[in-house]
Amino acid sequence: MNEKLDKALEDYAEKFNDGFPTFQMSAESPERIIEIISDCIKNNKDVYDSGYLTLDDDISY
Repeated sequence: MNEKLDKALEDYAEKFNDGFPTFQMSAESPERIIEIISDCIKNNKDVYDSGYLTLDDDISY
């Protein structure tokens, strides 16, 4: 990972007291992940509240 991505991931964890879901977002480029994190921080909404990911409550295990 590059330094900008590492810094963005740290900033996200600090802001939301939770790690960024890198596994669920692994199809995205590092640049896109940085954009998503920046948007989340700017709007004070995590990836779920921002609509980038959803929590699927309909899954049966």
